[in-house]
Amino acid sequence: MRSTLTAALLAAFAMPAAHAQDTTIIIRPGWRGIGRSLSVRQLPRDVADDVVLFYNSERTVRFSGQTFIPAARGVDGDVAVLGGPVTLGGRISGSLLVVNGDLIFEPGSVVSGDVTVVGGSIEGARDADIAGEIRSYRDPLRYRRVGDDIVYAPRREFRPSWLKRHDDSFEGNQTGFALALGGIYNRVEGLPVIFGPTADLRLASDVRLQADVRGIFRTAGDLSLESGDFGYRARGELVLGGRRSNVGLGVRGYDVISSTETWPLKDFELGWSTFLLHRDYRDYFRRTGGSAFAALRLGQSFSLTAEARSEQQDSVVARDPFTLFRGDDTWRANPGINDGHYRFLSGSFRLDTRNDRSQPTAGLLLAGDYEWGRGTDVKACTVWPCLAVIPATADAKISYQRVFFDLRSYTRLSPAGRLNLRVAGGGWVAGDPLPIQRRVALGYPDPLPGYGFRQFGCGGEQLPGSPGLCDRVLVGQVEFRTHLGFEIGPDWASSEWSDDDTERYEPFHVSGPDLVVFADAGRAWLVGEGAGRIPSDRLPELRSFRSDVGAGLDFGPIGVYVAKPLARGAEDVTFSVRMGRRF
Repeated sequence: MRSTLTAALLAAFAMPAAHAQDTTIIIRPGWRGIGRSLSVRQLPRDVADDVVLFYNSERTVRFSGQTFIPAARGVDGDVAVLGGPVTLGGRISGSLLVVNGDLIFEPGSVVSGDVTVVGGSIEGARDADIAGEIRSYRDPLRYRRVGDDIVYAPRREFRPSWLKRHDDSFEGNQTGFALALGGIYNRVEGLPVIFGPTADLRLASDVRLQADVRGIFRTAGDLSLESGDFGYRARGELVLGGRRSNVGLGVRGYDVISSTETWPLKDFELGWSTFLLHRDYRDYFRRTGGSAFAALRLGQSFSLTAEARSEQQDSVVARDPFTLFRGDDTWRANPGINDGHYRFLSGSFRLDTRNDRSQPTAGLLLAGDYEWGRGTDVKACTVWPCLAVIPATADAKISYQRVFFDLRSYTRLSPAGRLNLRVAGGGWVAGDPLPIQRRVALGYPDPLPGYGFRQFGCGGEQLPGSPGLCDRVLVGQVEFRTHLGFEIGPDWASSEWSDDDTERYEPFHVSGPDLVVFADAGRAWLVGEGAGRIPSDRLPELRSFRSDVGAGLDFGPIGVYVAKPLARGAEDVTFSVRMGRRF
């Protein structure tokens, strides 16, 4: 068995050192930052608002406590029930909402609209006739009564007084100062520490100015204040509209370290892998410049962004940050990029109808981005593979276009069973060859855990650092999960461990386990004519895709999995530990 991720610290001591990256664990050390409070486990705010609005509607028929609608009875219109349990044997000619109670369907029951349960479970849905969607949330709605209506009443956050942000009372203005651990622990920066002021100022009834300035101290570099390794990021945005639906116009300035590829593991997983086990599964480069952007946001479900950027991109080298285990190992080299000055025009969109960002059971996520890039004074590095893109004879100009997409679908098949699907990929679409920093690869640890690290890199897997050199990539993933049932952990045990709200991680609350059975398939390739390349107007043959199958137990904060590659002659079985859902 080839171990790809340790399940415990004892396993980390037992593993021998390896020349290639064959193990990982996935952590992001530390709390997200001084000044951020521990949050109470409760419904997402947009879900709570929708539930309260539905319950308080004049068109909703309301019940309270234990409720039974027998087979011979029916209710016309929308129905909401506080408490429970609720047993439905008859018909509801609208949507059904159950708040803080369980819902049981009897065979032959009918709901002509949607079914939503918060703070409870659903049984017997496969025996019922439900015309709309089924949504279920494990966390209860915290509310209080005002007459016949209810209002959202979330628990207060645990926030010691010395951590409280200074809130101005004048017209809802807020200002503060952040000192936080603000990034991914990696072999180039170590642990980035951020510091600086933030402001959210109301200029008019529907106009706000949001701004922040962050200094970045890279702990893997020189620790002196005079010559230490510092970066920064600053942002100012004029927000026209409400908190959830608005138009934003803004500018950014930055000197940051960025990943060449962002999908091998989530950010917090990658950080813990680096900090604990000396395994960093991404490559990095430095970006210095600025941008102007415009964003359209329609609630939390849809956003559209356009941006123009001008920046200098430079290669960086791997340093020697502290790791808890394997500190005597040599870090994998950080491959060089095609340095130069680049200008970009980009657009991105995101459609997210999932019923929960971190543990969805229903809904759809569709994200995509387009990038037109033009580089000037683009330099070849001194060794291949950079020379394969930029000639060594002179500095060059390049112009290219690149797209990427990610489509995920979540379907509840039964009260405990879910089917999740994902198709993702993209790459070069037009123009000159992509610079090294925009190329891709496939393999362990994600999204093909059954194979080796960047095993499919179009030749890069044979070079120091194993850079990804492919022009395009396409991946499909499917998993079936069923809940085996139990929950352990206090209600306050929830924390945000990522800059992306979709990567919420709850390290102290164990829910499950879920039994997960999965399969993955993918292919990465070069575009063009000739041996080993595929013309730009074609996709690879299905038989050329590499695939794996596996199974695991997901306990909520931690999941353990085994995967078996299906390639002919491949006998290795990989063992991995993931934090949160696979996707």
